[in-house]
Amino acid sequence: MRLFGYLDRLSARPGEVLSVRASGDGGEVTVDFVRMLHGDANPLGPGFLTEDVPAIPSQTVRVGEQRTWPGSCLVADGVVPIGTTELAIDILVWPTTPVAGREQGLVSVVDATGEPVTVLALDPEGVPQLSTAAGGVLAATGRPLAPRRWYRISAELGIRGATLEVVPLQPFVGDADPALASTTAAADLSAASGVVVAARRCTDEGTRHRPDGVFNGKLERPTLRSGGRVLADWAFERDFAASVAADVSGNDRPGLLVNMPTRAVTGHNWTGEVTDATADPGQYGAIHFHDDDLVDAGWPEIAALRLPDDLPSGVYAARLRGTTRDGEETDHVPVIMRPAPGARRARIAFLLPTFTYLAYANERLQHRLDYEAAGITDHPIAAGAHDRALADHPEFGSSLYDLHADGSGVCYSSALRPILNLRPDYRMWLQNAPRGLSADLYLEHFLAHHGIEHDVLTDHDLHADGEEALEGYQVVLTGSHPEYYSARMLDALQHHVDTGRCLMYLGGNGFYWVTSQDLGRPHVVEVRRSAGIRTWEIQPGEGRHSTTGERGGLWRWRGRSPNRLVGVGMCSQGWDEKAPPFERTPLSYKPEWAWVFDGIDDHLIGDFGLVMNGASGDELDRFDEALGSPPNTAVLATSRRHSDYYQLAVEDVMMLAPGLGGATSDLVRSDMVVVERPSGGAVFSVGSICFTGSLPWQGYRNNVARLVRNVLANFLARGSTPLQVTEGEFP
Repeated sequence: MRLFGYLDRLSARPGEVLSVRASGDGGEVTVDFVRMLHGDANPLGPGFLTEDVPAIPSQTVRVGEQRTWPGSCLVADGVVPIGTTELAIDILVWPTTPVAGREQGLVSVVDATGEPVTVLALDPEGVPQLSTAAGGVLAATGRPLAPRRWYRISAELGIRGATLEVVPLQPFVGDADPALASTTAAADLSAASGVVVAARRCTDEGTRHRPDGVFNGKLERPTLRSGGRVLADWAFERDFAASVAADVSGNDRPGLLVNMPTRAVTGHNWTGEVTDATADPGQYGAIHFHDDDLVDAGWPEIAALRLPDDLPSGVYAARLRGTTRDGEETDHVPVIMRPAPGARRARIAFLLPTFTYLAYANERLQHRLDYEAAGITDHPIAAGAHDRALADHPEFGSSLYDLHADGSGVCYSSALRPILNLRPDYRMWLQNAPRGLSADLYLEHFLAHHGIEHDVLTDHDLHADGEEALEGYQVVLTGSHPEYYSARMLDALQHHVDTGRCLMYLGGNGFYWVTSQDLGRPHVVEVRRSAGIRTWEIQPGEGRHSTTGERGGLWRWRGRSPNRLVGVGMCSQGWDEKAPPFERTPLSYKPEWAWVFDGIDDHLIGDFGLVMNGASGDELDRFDEALGSPPNTAVLATSRRHSDYYQLAVEDVMMLAPGLGGATSDLVRSDMVVVERPSGGAVFSVGSICFTGSLPWQGYRNNVARLVRNVLANFLARGSTPLQVTEGEFP
């Protein structure tokens, strides 16, 4: 694939203008706008379905190849006064990949164009050195740094020569003495102007910065002096959420932090007694830079799409079509259209989990973990076209499931870049079936197929507007995997059901990880992983989010388990060829629950589906009073035995022992429940990511589709609004 695009937002309103950014190979590309109805091309379902939006004229533009330059650093202009003849540099350094086979800049003094004048760096073998713009070495200690240990590096240079000193702050036998180097070679500072920290250079490319020679590791308190005067002194412990580093020298030279390096991380003086960066910021004076950080690809706009004022709420996409050297290509770049301000709202809101989409954005686990060898899948793993393209473009950044090149976990994810697994036709490599947005289109088409009026909202809308986002809606439907949630979003849903309205949780592994949004950069979300099922873990002491200061990890550990909100909570995950159906419990046959199963004579619910061939699979949630499920929760169906490809979630395991797999453990299951609220509202939950994949089976003439309609009709009627269906009636 050679044609890629992204938009300037995931959620929009009628009347706004979407900015389309794209990369191609120089040919003509047609840009138009379509409504997305169904993404799965599986012949057992409706197929890939879109509707053109003729009110937005198509445009034909030439799209050249765009470069993406990942890597984080600090950039500050005008730090060094004209006429400076000598400089002193001091910085604390904690390298993670000191031997990188390339130069890694620590502090680079640059001219007005951003080109280096003199550079303090690690050479390809991890040896600290001071060099000139032309690469001539002024001083080098000859001793490489060890990984993940703190050093103080000091350099002085000017017309009389240069000195370089490296002092280990955690000395071991053999390196207790400082490493010192000096030379009489003069350094010409006449062109010196700005400073770049954590890179050799970082030039301004108009819509983006271009870092080069980026350092991997933590840096702390970079300071520049000249003639006894402090020119700049950056205190990284100030305002962790800021996109700039504060200069406390009194000269007002804040440093712009390019590509959002990780903040609120432990510094050289961390004692281990404090684990809250907000309680003692002085112990968190470091920033962790990475050569693969990316929060904005910075591609230029190739087209602007004005959204009509009367555009209905729904799931849409900017469609890019062109001929590349690889042949005809099409890229559907999604955007969710929420209702216009002041417009009449439908009584039903479909809440798409865009925080979760960002958490998984460009996930690369296939290339790092062996799921077959781990025994959690029974079929070969095969990458689809989007994942193959992603493997060819590491510069597009990673997901919150991945590791940086230096082995640390990725804790920020951004929407301002091509996200190749956020496509309506995406099939996840693990199931060879839709997941994320492509799976949520099953429910979108179910509603459209039956002519059920609804609005579509996103996590971003819910986080921005809180309770107000859900005002006027009687029923809120979730997507198949609303895993990542902020406190504001949880509060809004809790308020919704506490005030007599209803929630249908039609997925699994929901409301699991504490997630925050960057206040100044709403396209960025943050997660810090600890406990729970995880693919990386925070370093000791670094569990607080830099964007909000709140404690990260599982909501369960903050007293807000998903069980409390929706009656069920995460308990297992696994991926095999046949997901089991739900089996009705004796309670489900009692008269008070007849409305749920009206028109359904089957004992098994969902013994079919377009994802893993069944309704209960992928990630599962169960009822558990000990974890907060309300005592009045009605368990109406539970999944049949799962295979041992499903194992009990680690947070539920007190001690390792046999019998933790689905074939023997009663705790490995998904439960279908209804929770009645004192307010008259209610929650219906299914506890399975696969569930909505059963909706389209046999043209929506199946017991899963019937059951969802039954519950939706009942919940809607509680607000005195009958369910209106214009198509797809059941026989």
